[in-house]
Amino acid sequence: MNQTEQCVIIARFQLKPNSDKAAFFDNLKPLFDTMSKEPTFVNGIVHENVDNPDEIVFYEIWNCSKETWLAEEESKAYRQGPYTKAAEFLLGRELSFYTPMGEWGTAITAGKHFS
Repeated sequence: MNQTEQCVIIARFQLKPNSDKAAFFDNLKPLFDTMSKEPTFVNGIVHENVDNPDEIVFYEIWNCSKETWLAEEESKAYRQGPYTKAAEFLLGRELSFYTPMGEWGTAITAGKHFS
């Protein structure tokens, strides 16, 4: 892998008011369990907005480019059922792609490491 061939995906989900958040997570957990075994998967973290609990953010690091992820990962069969079911809970979903540039405290990205 080229050192710069890594992408960070930030997926923002806005849940519908009064959605069953536990059911939303129960639907996506098998997807994350399977996804975490992919050879290019590095790390994934789920966040809940402190000021808006209906906003959920997934932070993922992958050892591939955005283009490779979109071509090879996004369309995998194990994603389709959970994606379809998740739509029932959502007002919206937004994906953003980033390239790591610097990191403090850990060494999980291809970005420059600072002490």
